[in-house]
Amino acid sequence: MQSAQALALSELRNIRENREAELERRRAELRARSDEYATIENDLRRAGNRLLRSILGGERDFDKIKNFIQNKQRAKAAVLKNLGLPEDYLDEKYNCGICRDTGFDDNGKKCRCLKELTAKYIIQNSNMTEVMKEQTFENFDFSLFSPKPDAKGRAPLDIARSAYNKAEKFADSIDDGKNILLMGGVGTGKTYLSSCIGNRALALKKTVYYETAYKLCELLESVRFGNDGDEKTEQAQSVKKYAEDADLLIIDDLGTEFLTQFTAAALFDLFSARLNRRLATVISTNISFSAMDERYSQRMTSRILGEYMIISMPEGDLRRKKYE
Repeated sequence: MQSAQALALSELRNIRENREAELERRRAELRARSDEYATIENDLRRAGNRLLRSILGGERDFDKIKNFIQNKQRAKAAVLKNLGLPEDYLDEKYNCGICRDTGFDDNGKKCRCLKELTAKYIIQNSNMTEVMKEQTFENFDFSLFSPKPDAKGRAPLDIARSAYNKAEKFADSIDDGKNILLMGGVGTGKTYLSSCIGNRALALKKTVYYETAYKLCELLESVRFGNDGDEKTEQAQSVKKYAEDADLLIIDDLGTEFLTQFTAAALFDLFSARLNRRLATVISTNISFSAMDERYSQRMTSRILGEYMIISMPEGDLRRKKYE
């Protein structure tokens, strides 16, 4: 997976290449339609070379060559007019007039168009679905949670508000390198809240990568057991690196993956590496801490307990409630 800026620069390069190809197509069309234009084009090419030699060699015929070029330019404009074509038919037309589709202005600073394209590819690289992109803090529906206390004396609405506030505060300070573990049963809103965090981070121009624990472990195995030089393996390696380096990594449904000794160790290494680099991670799971101990190791569970803020979701299946 290429970086968002690399993808943005690649798109700009394609824009330039397409523009150049279209310009050459128009020139070829004119050469075919007008012998006079073909002659003028050759005269201008030779005069341009002579003008360059004149500048470099300090020759005295600079003004003479310059006037010749101007006359030929006027003759070319007349040809275009006679053919019923606009005067700017052979002009280069840029999508962005500031950087001329290079991504950088005359001072070498990133152009607005490059920043906008980079933001587009940051969202694309996040691996979040179109549905998830609609799951934001602004769209969070508190009406799905009951204000009545449950058997333990806690109102689901109060729990939801607490989870929401903690998640939003976390999302607004991704650079702090903190981490969250979202815990709750199936359908309690863990993925939705993860999406809220991811979308807020994207709005703040942070790089985000989302994946289920199941798919992430498949990816890690593809990297470990794939063949070097194989296209699929190289793609897996680039995605793994993006997951390692993203400002925010979201791992959904920890505990549903097919676990092996290798994947357990690989997950621990991924968590540890991101902790050491102070890169934010969000994990959601519907298994308990004791189940984590049994499934992974006390070492991994202890690391999560010590370095992750635990957010518990209210009980109840929200998907079923919305359907009803």
